[in-house]
Order: sequence, then structure tokens, then C-alpha cells
Amino acid sequence: MSPTGTDDPSSGRDRPTTGALAAIRPYLWTVLAVSAVTVAGRLASPFFDITNIAFLYLLPVLWSAVRFGRWPSLFASLLGVAFFDFFFVPPVFSLAVGDVRYVFTFAVVLLVGVVASAMATSIHGELERAGQREQRMLALYALSRQIASKADLAEILEVFVKRVAEALVSRVSILMAEGDGGGVREVAAHPPGGGAYEDKEIAVVQWVLEHGRSAGRGTETLRDASRFIFPIKADERTLAALVISPEPGEKTFPLEKRQLVEAFANLAAVAIIRLRLAREAEEVQRLAESEKLHKAVLDSVSHDLRTPLASITGAVTSLLGKGAAYDEKTTGILLDTIREGALRMNRFVANLLDMARLESGILKLNREWCDVQDIVGVALREVRETLREHVVWVDIPPGLPLIKADFALIEHVMINLLENAGKYTPPKSRITLSARAHDKTLLVAFGDEGPPVPPSERARIFEKFHRLRQSGGPGGTGLGLSICKGIIEAHGGTIGVEPSLEGGNRFVFSLPLPAQDEAEMFEEEADHAV
Repeated sequence: MSPTGTDDPSSGRDRPTTGALAAIRPYLWTVLAVSAVTVAGRLASPFFDITNIAFLYLLPVLWSAVRFGRWPSLFASLLGVAFFDFFFVPPVFSLAVGDVRYVFTFAVVLLVGVVASAMATSIHGELERAGQREQRMLALYALSRQIASKADLAEILEVFVKRVAEALVSRVSILMAEGDGGGVREVAAHPPGGGAYEDKEIAVVQWVLEHGRSAGRGTETLRDASRFIFPIKADERTLAALVISPEPGEKTFPLEKRQLVEAFANLAAVAIIRLRLAREAEEVQRLAESEKLHKAVLDSVSHDLRTPLASITGAVTSLLGKGAAYDEKTTGILLDTIREGALRMNRFVANLLDMARLESGILKLNREWCDVQDIVGVALREVRETLREHVVWVDIPPGLPLIKADFALIEHVMINLLENAGKYTPPKSRITLSARAHDKTLLVAFGDEGPPVPPSERARIFEKFHRLRQSGGPGGTGLGLSICKGIIEAHGGTIGVEPSLEGGNRFVFSLPLPAQDEAEMFEEEADHAV
């Protein structure tokens, strides 16, 4: 290759020749098509009338119109008339016309060729525009599918600018207003880089954000700017500005591109509004839950706190009363009342604190090796006063494997489930507590003889603040079962409710059992320690 690069087929010296050849190629094919029709006509002239042969020249006209467009087809019409005159109209091989009637034939053939050319060209143009519209619709559909699956604004904007940049073959960026100071910032761009903006361009972007109308090169407003700038609007509210860097030498912005950009901008606006509405809905939901919690706490203060507090106050007042003299049994009853009320208040406050820790995500598990029988024993001691009017059956076979869990939290779950059973079942009814190991899982079940939970309520009963609607039923915050669900799921287990064979309910939670070798290693270490 020479240093000047003249042998390079892509060099600038060869481009004019290649461009000229591409420009005349349709006309060369047109000459070839008319020549082919002429040869066919000469071969068929002994069998057909000359007028029939004249209409053969409409074929290259239609073919040129569909294949190359208007001007090659007009050239085919004129060339066809000339070839017909030269090769078929007497005197043959001369452009002279021996009979004036053939002039009318020339005019008809030329007119039909021009009309057919115009119609074919129009159809060809419509086909091209239909293809372009189809491509735009496909691009819009692909973009709508992509942004519909995104829940993050930054991801949506990145996908959006990439799609628009690919469709327009230009650099595309999105700018948004920054605070109340009138500044703007680039939030997404494709391809990345090259996002430096002059002060004049920033001023145009600010104008678009303020007035909600397009501006910049190719528009009627601030057309001296170097970029095209379109607003992204929703409900007469400008959300952002779409900045398109034109290709070199591009002075205007065609209507087709403008319509495509407006369609893209409408999709972006819908996506932005969708995310904002979703965030507002989440905020409303948080406020509603906060209000619900506030109401639940107030209701609980009137029931779960005031009731034990009144019991404690009454018992303490009796013990401190002047001249009060109680025997040992009565004093014990009053002290038990104080203790039971204090424990009830303590459990209520613990429920609120546990729910706050679960909601904030700061619940930390203090996992240790635990024997489920030990946890059951502690839980039963805590609720013996609450369940003193019930019959509690415990069915736990010996030799159950140890679990690695937070002893206090699992105890809390059992206490909540036992109290829930005592609260919703009639006195003297039976409550059954059983545990089994099955398929690397420890199953703990709490059966009762209370009113069955309706099937539609079995999933919702573990939601925050949800209580069964029962006339005259016990009060409460509706947090106990929700806390049980959060604690069990934090341990990697599950919890649910199902109908029991006795006609009541059966609450079951599961906890994963550790690997056998890990449990055996712990037992060996415990034996050595002893």
C-alpha cells in the first residue's frame, strides 16, 4: 500500500467514483430491461400486432418504478417510446414516423407509463413508510416491555436512552432539574461520556423544563442550539428533558423522527409517573400502617395494659391498706395477681419491641444448641396462670435431636401460641402440644378445641393487626401471630394453621434440623465437658 493510501478502496479518492456508479446503476438496469423487452418484441413481431408490442414497454416502466423509484421509471417510459419508434414503427431503424396515427400510440404509451410510474412509486413509498412505522412500533413495544419490568428509576432511564439512541443513531441523554436553584444534571446517557454542555445549551434545557416545549436545532424555538431538546411531560407537568445530539451535518429534525421521539418520551413519562405513584402508594401504606399501629396501641392500652395494671394497683392497694391484715393464703393470692399482671404487661411490651425489631430488620438471632423439651418446659411455666382453666397435654417423645436456635425467641413463639390457644378456646377444653422430627425438620404443633379458623383467614391470620371478627371475642393488637411468623421465618422455618382432628385448630411451625455430624460433634463436646 502506498503512503498516500490510493490503493485503499475505502479512501476518499474512490468514494466519488463509487457514489457516481451507484447513482447511474438504476438507469443502466433500466436500459437493460428496455433492451430485453425490445428483443422479445422483435422475436414476437411475426405473431403479434405492433400495438400489442407497444404495451410490452409498460413492463420495464413498472419494474423500474417498484425497484428504483420515480425518475428511473420516467426514464424507462421515454426510452421505451424511443425504442418502440426506432425498432417497430415504419420506417424501422429510424426515429421518423411514417404514419401520424402512431404519434397517438406514442402519447398513450407514454401517458400510461407516467401514470403507472407514479402509482407504483406511490405504492413503493407507502410500503417503505409502513415498514418504518412497523419498526417504530416494534421499538416502542420492546421499550415498553423492558421498562415495565423495572422498578428502579435509574434502570428505566438507562434502558430508555439506550433504545432511543439505537433508534435514532445518535447520542441521547436525559437531564432533570436539580433542587430549587435552577440547575440541571444529566441522569442517564447513551453512549456514556461526552456529556459536556455549554452554558447556552444548559439555558435551552432550563427553558424546555420551564415551558414544556421542544427547542433547539430543527425547531422553531432557539434553533441556534447545537442539540435537539424535547420535554418529557405528564399531565402538563414537565418531568425531564430529552437531549439528542445530531449527526454531523444534520440541520433539521424530520417529522418521522419527531413523532418517534414524542412516542418514546410519552413512554418514559408513563414509567416515571408509575414509579412516583408506586412510591406514593408505599408512603400511604406506611402511613396507614402507622395509623393502624397507633390505634392498635391505644386499644391495647385500654385493654392489655389497663387490665393488668388495674389488677396490680388493686392488689398493691389492698396490701398497703391501713390496718389490712391478711392471712398467708390471701397474701399469696394478691402477690400472684401482681406477678401475673406484671408478666402480662411484660409480654405485651415484648411483643411491641419484637415487632419493631422485625420491621426494622435488626432482629439478631443468638443461635445456640437447644433441647425442645427445655423450651417447652419454660414456656409452660410462664403461661401456667393463663392456662389454669385449661387441660394441657404434652406429647414429646424422648430422644428428639437438638436444634440450633435462639432459645428466648422460640420460647416467645411458644408462649404466644399457647396464650392464643387459651384466649380463643373455652375453659376446661384441651390444648395439645406435640413435637416430632421429620425429614430433617422439627415439627411443633399446638392443637386446640376452639372455633375453627375459616379457610379464607388461614393465611391472613399471620398478618400484622389482623384479628378474627368474632362477636364478643377477646381483644388484642393482632401482633402475636405476626411476631411468631417473623421469628420462625428468621430461623428458616415455616408456620401455618390447619383444622385439627378434634374439630378445632392446629398451629404448626417447623424448624430446620442441623446436619447429623454437626449435632454429634456438639454432643461429644458436651460429654467431654461434663
